[in-house]
Amino acid sequence: MLAGKYMRGIANSPAGSALAGGAAAAGLSALGNVGSDKPGERIAMEALGAAGLGALGGAGVPARQRMLSKKNVGNTVGPAMADVLNSVPMDDAERVKFLQIGKGVVDAAPYGAGAISAGMIAAGGGLGGQVGGGVANLMGIDPENPGSSNTMGARYSMQGMPPM
Repeated sequence: MLAGKYMRGIANSPAGSALAGGAAAAGLSALGNVGSDKPGERIAMEALGAAGLGALGGAGVPARQRMLSKKNVGNTVGPAMADVLNSVPMDDAERVKFLQIGKGVVDAAPYGAGAISAGMIAAGGGLGGQVGGGVANLMGIDPENPGSSNTMGARYSMQGMPPM
């Protein structure tokens, strides 16, 4: 309900859509780490990286919506279709089929804008999570909590000789 109330402001403003895209990417990054044994600060760094690149993908949402609007696509497809209709000999059945395909392209274009935007935000979130993880490595944040199998403490506390 809240999303519907603010959707027009988010979808028409690059700043609003960047904020929404960053929040969505950060949430997806954090959700992907549920149940992992990563420390909280590493999860936060990954979410921060995801938010940055998700915001970049989200900032272009208004421009993509304008570019792929029915009006814009119709103005582009219409003259091109008229050129084809006037220059290519067709019978009536072929002409009707051709016009239906053109109408389908115009009707589907706005959905393409949403799909492209969602894909860019998700991809930005995934790549941003990797960047955030790399930054966490540079900061010395261990990817696993103490006591995991990769730490020196865990290896030191192992009992017995490893199999040869």
